[in-house]
Amino acid sequence: MSKAKTRIILAAVTLFNKKGLINVRNQDIAKQANISLSNFNYHFKTKQDLVYAVCAYMSDVLVEEVYGNEVLIKEGQGLEITKSYFEFEQKFKFFYLDTHSILNAYPGLKEEVQRQVNEAIQIIKNLNYLSVGMGYMKPEPPEMPGLYDHLADQIWINNHFWFAQMDIRGRTEDPVLKGLESCFAISYPYLTDKGISVYKHFIERVKNASHNHSKRKEVA
Repeated sequence: MSKAKTRIILAAVTLFNKKGLINVRNQDIAKQANISLSNFNYHFKTKQDLVYAVCAYMSDVLVEEVYGNEVLIKEGQGLEITKSYFEFEQKFKFFYLDTHSILNAYPGLKEEVQRQVNEAIQIIKNLNYLSVGMGYMKPEPPEMPGLYDHLADQIWINNHFWFAQMDIRGRTEDPVLKGLESCFAISYPYLTDKGISVYKHFIERVKNASHNHSKRKEVA
């Protein structure tokens, strides 16, 4: 991808996050990218072309920063992956605040998004079963076959719509930290004492990092 296209895509993401995808015009993006509208139109003939390119870029970042880390997945590092996913959502929050409307406006995206959703749920399932083997989660109760499949669905729903519910409710806390705490609450009944301890320590580490980051911003 050319440097100009990358600059346009990054400018689009910035404005989409601030104003929402529907409210941003091509000329706004050109101005944000510090290029002429004719140059913008040379690279992207229509806004649809741009939106598809932005979503393709999102997919690349998702693989690179979240699902592409096979070491973390094989080692069952579900908490690190979950944290990375919330951080990814924060970078592209426009999509998670308005997923339904975006897919209705650009139906060509639906198949790829559905594929990513199925992949995400399967990764959650795999991580849950790895956690059972590592002693972090209790074995699935034999009287409730498929319970952990439903748990994976619930975790995905919580994670995908996390930023939307925070926006609707006017919540201003650290979304990554609060998202992790919500996942902890969902998973708590299924965790062993070992898993609870690991989860608590991980959240405490994230909380301390968030607090230190806030203090540095105040000083700056």
